[in-house]
Amino acid sequence: MHSRFCGNGISMLAKLDGHQKAVSGIALPLGSDKLYSGSKDGTVRLWDCHTGQCASVINLGDEVGCLICEGPWVFIGMPNVVKAWNIESSSEFILNEPVGQVYCMVVANEMLFAGAQDCGIFVWKGSPGAENPFHHVGSLRGHSHTVTCLTVGHNMLDSGSMDNTIKVWDLDTLQSVMTLDGHTDTPMSLLCWDQFLLSCSLDQTIKVWGVAGGNLEVTYTHNEEHGVLALCGLNDFG
Repeated sequence: MHSRFCGNGISMLAKLDGHQKAVSGIALPLGSDKLYSGSKDGTVRLWDCHTGQCASVINLGDEVGCLICEGPWVFIGMPNVVKAWNIESSSEFILNEPVGQVYCMVVANEMLFAGAQDCGIFVWKGSPGAENPFHHVGSLRGHSHTVTCLTVGHNMLDSGSMDNTIKVWDLDTLQSVMTLDGHTDTPMSLLCWDQFLLSCSLDQTIKVWGVAGGNLEVTYTHNEEHGVLALCGLNDFG
């Protein structure tokens, strides 16, 4: 946990110790005073944001591949399943369609997208008021290897894969409209920033993609000796 000041940047508030293996996702649901963290040790931990202490440990019995939140919902990607928890109603739903580990998820246009080990991106549509509020509407096919990262921007879904490509999908039609072949190794994280798409890869580069002639093309490449695993955008209030 860190605190950001207007002066000299970021200072350490607390170190949250407890997981026995790599942390694969963290989320702070809207209106909650608990930070959720998922790990490859098969647990989700709830941390008190005021004290930095672990308030609860949920043993899931298998590796957590990713964890995100949207409104009151916490989504947990695991092998062959996505678990959906509603922290307001304490309801839980199991989404069984994925095949293999779920490595990434994103929510857009009232849909949940989950990228999985079997090369597919699985899609559920929100159905408020239904017995099960998540209706599986299909999967997006086009990658030839595990889907590792997802992001959304400008009514498009962007996906990165171990096939070294990034695909761009139209959110209205759920069809692939573009394939980006700029990386020589797996893209690990994607970020839409204004009119640009940023990608980082195990090839030790960060690439900035911009629109040129109706297509996305690399406008800048930054070399990073030790590699980059994740990208995150932060508004500058300074």
